[in-house]
Amino acid sequence: MKACLVAVAGLLLSLATPLSLAQTASGCPILPTGTNLQWEQSGSSSLVICKAFDPQGVQAFGVMLTSKEPDKPSGAREEKGKIDGHKVRWYRSSIANRPDAKTRMAVVELDDDRYAQIWIDAPSDDVLEAAMSIARNLQFDGDRPVADNHSTD
Repeated sequence: MKACLVAVAGLLLSLATPLSLAQTASGCPILPTGTNLQWEQSGSSSLVICKAFDPQGVQAFGVMLTSKEPDKPSGAREEKGKIDGHKVRWYRSSIANRPDAKTRMAVVELDDDRYAQIWIDAPSDDVLEAAMSIARNLQFDGDRPVADNHSTD
């Protein structure tokens, strides 16, 4: 329970931090103003993985960017919404060894055959809602590379 409260406090504090502390990685989406999350980026020319971490090292959510359409989530449909002007549907999934985890996943169809899949794995409803609030305000800059559209990986 204490870990959940610390995670909620960290995510809520991240909403009140100046933009100058919000770090962006070259292929990752732009974090909303006021977060103190930092991207950790990995991947290849055809797939970029961005994980948003708070100052305590807790992952808030992740984003997979690709030029290939990812599989649609297979979980139960939950919320409809928009991310950077693109319509999305959030899906709830389950984690076999963590049945109490609060999860959401969405696929965002970006322009020019680019896709983003966002996933959240939270310990509580409060942490889930805080992470979704930040994810809803991500910006996918069309001038930044998401992945190499010409790669055959």
